Amino acid sequence: MSPLLNAIYAVGSKVKVLPEVARALESGRPVVALESTIVAHGMPYPQNIELAKEVSSILRERGVIPATIAVKDGIFRAGLEQDELENLAKAGEENRAMKCSSRDLPLMASNITTQQSSDETVQWGATTVAATMRLAHAAKINTFVTGGTGGVHRGGELSLDISTDLIELSRTPVIVVSAGVKSILDVKRTLEVLETFGVPVGAWQSDEFPAFFSPESGVKTPSRFNDAMSVARAYISGRELGMDSGMLVAVPNHDPAGENVEKAIKEALHEADAAGIEGRDVTPFILRTVNEKTGGDSLRSNMALVKNNAKVGADIAVAVSNVQSNSKTTIQSIQLPENAVRASLSDSESTPASSKYSANDEVTSRVVCVGGSVIDIIAKSSSKEKMIIGTSNPGKVFKSDGGVGRNVAEVLGRLGDKPLFYTSIGKDDGGEGILSRLADCGVMTSGASVSFADGVSASYVALLDDESDLVGGIADMDANQQIPTPSVEALSGVEFVLIDSNAPSRVMIESASNAAKAGASVFFEPTSVPKAKQICENDSFIKNVSYAFPNEDELFAMSDTPVEGESTTDDLEHVKHAASNLLGRMRSDSSAHVVVTLGPRGVLLASKSGDPDSSVEHTVFPAEAISKVSSNGAGDTLCGAFIHALLNGADEKQAVRFGMKAAILSLQYEDGAISPYI
Repeated sequence: MSPLLNAIYAVGSKVKVLPEVARALESGRPVVALESTIVAHGMPYPQNIELAKEVSSILRERGVIPATIAVKDGIFRAGLEQDELENLAKAGEENRAMKCSSRDLPLMASNITTQQSSDETVQWGATTVAATMRLAHAAKINTFVTGGTGGVHRGGELSLDISTDLIELSRTPVIVVSAGVKSILDVKRTLEVLETFGVPVGAWQSDEFPAFFSPESGVKTPSRFNDAMSVARAYISGRELGMDSGMLVAVPNHDPAGENVEKAIKEALHEADAAGIEGRDVTPFILRTVNEKTGGDSLRSNMALVKNNAKVGADIAVAVSNVQSNSKTTIQSIQLPENAVRASLSDSESTPASSKYSANDEVTSRVVCVGGSVIDIIAKSSSKEKMIIGTSNPGKVFKSDGGVGRNVAEVLGRLGDKPLFYTSIGKDDGGEGILSRLADCGVMTSGASVSFADGVSASYVALLDDESDLVGGIADMDANQQIPTPSVEALSGVEFVLIDSNAPSRVMIESASNAAKAGASVFFEPTSVPKAKQICENDSFIKNVSYAFPNEDELFAMSDTPVEGESTTDDLEHVKHAASNLLGRMRSDSSAHVVVTLGPRGVLLASKSGDPDSSVEHTVFPAEAISKVSSNGAGDTLCGAFIHALLNGADEKQAVRFGMKAAILSLQYEDGAISPYI
């Protein structure tokens, strides 16, 4: 494309978006805008380019695409190549970068350069907070990370010197994540103006509004955000109400140099007044002077706060992306491959509840689950105050159905596969409630598939502190000892049998053997490292398993592979080696597969064919960047959705992709292990 056509294209579409950024926006992935003034004018070279690279890395590590906003030779840009960032970083000291607020944008656009510029002649518009917001919104980017925002200058009640940033916050719906208003400004009057303009403002996990270098300004924050999801929900609610204002999230800077920097700022303010420096020249003067007075403390603190803001901003962008996608996403919108025809949900929904439970053993299904049914009770201390051990604490108690076998059965039931579930419950209301709720989800049971143990149903009680960390728990799993074994006859015609390690070893071994004799493929879902290790030491069990679904720790235990430290995303060789070891002991007369869940690093699929001379194929599936609420049932959802995909014609790779999509729904559901939106 010629330079002239390129320029016309940029103006016609308002903002020329970097292809990587455009792809992310089109697919709904989170993107964070970054201002260019901080690169061109905020700090000297090479610290400015080093910071730009570090911030980009922080965002990418959290699954977010960075998009530096700038004006290059009169063309509005959202996203810069690395060599362009390098040029921008040098442009400030070479007087090739003009500080560009929102009022300057049309003037900059009138100076489009149609000739190819050399690196030494490129002219930049380094966008301020206001201009960055405007261009980010034009590019459909909703989250913006910066250092500090402008505000009402000290003495602004007389001079009316008020930053355009506040005006832009009132009219441009972008979330601005900063360290608060710059400490050289009047914080209290700035918040009053934002209130007048109707801009939602909150401090991040603090009751005091921060003042850039210092986490303390002496001014109470209008509101408080404790997590990224609360910011996302507030932002989306505002958009749904038709509000065009942005939102300011102020993140306290806890760098220890803050007090020293604040003292230097006061001295620099007096010097600026004495020298007659005013308007847009004040901030660069103050920053340079303070840097000199503090021996570089201000620069280091400035860089630290920007990086901290980037972490918070990335989490917020991910949360907004999740809220937006979840508002229109259910399992029905997660498409299986074209060659995989999904079972009709209406078939399950039209099945009368009375037919889902039978007193005889003539219930048939394509898939059988054998495992535990557990009542989970989670007691969580209030996050508003520190938990005190040895006494009562305020908090919340959550009760839900759990158990790996039960969870997988629920997923299959919700997807319309009508699984038959072998389990054991106590002679109590809790157990009957589990069966009733499973029936409502489309899970079938029979007189032969359910045994009633003396005493209570299996239960797990966990106590979490104010930071959601486990303080301790009690597991009463005696009822699981009565889980029945499906016979070879009962498994006739069954394609898949899922076994979890809540069942007694004898039941697991016999169930796997009977499934193999009946021609069914065996799936194994371990429930803990000790149980996984114990049962896999028995060759009579593992030799009948075709599919295993361990996490990384369980994999090392099952394969008897020594742990050599956590593998990185780029280096999964140790995990692959362990998966290959496990496959060597699994079913050998047909294909076998190990699906390893790796948390935020994704999923590893290790597969081998029934040919003894064939090699193991390893495929890594990266995880989507999301803001998780609970990981309690994510792995079970992955397993159940994987089985569902296979039942409907998908291959193993397609099934992993489908399972990972379904798992996201449970990751973002906080009231139980399995999302009801499946």
